[in-house]
Parts: sequence; C-alpha cells; structure tokens
Amino acid sequence: LKHELPQALANSLAAYVGCIAGAIRIEDYRNGLLAAGFEHVEIVDSGKDLNAYAKVENQAACCSPVMEAATPIPEAPPASSSADPLQVIEAPCCTPAPSTPASLHDELASLLSQYDINAAAASVKVYAVKPSTGVR
Repeated sequence: LKHELPQALANSLAAYVGCIAGAIRIEDYRNGLLAAGFEHVEIVDSGKDLNAYAKVENQAACCSPVMEAATPIPEAPPASSSADPLQVIEAPCCTPAPSTPASLHDELASLLSQYDINAAAASVKVYAVKPSTGVR
C-alpha cells in the first residue's frame, strides 16, 4: 500500500479476498526485507491499473474462481492386494475450493467503482540482494 486504505476497503471481506485489504504498506515491506538481512532493496510501482479488476467478470482481484464444471477423474482399476501394497483412496485429497459467490465479486466491483484503488495500492516489483554469509 502507498498509504492506508479508506475504511470501507480496509474492513471489506471482498477487498480482503481480493488481495487488497490484507496488503501492507510499501515502507513496512521494505523495512521487513531490510530486517531480514536483504540489501539494495528497491520496490518499484509497476504502474498496473488495479481498477481493471472491477471490470473482470466473476473474478475478485488476484483470486479467480474455480471452473464451474470439472471433468470427472476416471476411476483407477482395482489393485491386487498381493501385487501392490499401496491402497487406492476413494476420495481425492485436494479438491478445488468452491467458487466465490457472485455477491463477493459484485461487492468488490462496487467498492472499486467508488474508490480509485491506484491512489492507495500498487502492484509492485521487488528487487533485493541477500548478501553471502561466506559459509559454504
């Protein structure tokens, strides 16, 4: 963030999910990198128009929803217990998160139409060097 967000944005769940309300100030980020031992820290505003996120249908800033219809995964053939010691798990371990309700996207689009997010936030490029400790 270039400076603090307006309260409506800072307190909005839609702005948080949209990677805006949870952002930290650029100077705090720079100080954190310096405290971690980085040198020659440069944080450059990329000049991207963050208001463009309000124009993207069914997306909330950096986080796009999962596809509505997924192709079913074919079932694996049954394994012989003597030939293969691994067991087939019936339920997938990693399923996509459910898509974000349209109302969340609508709320973010509404907030971004009320505020010029480019005035308070930025998409940045970070350059820094971690010095060698001399130990190999």
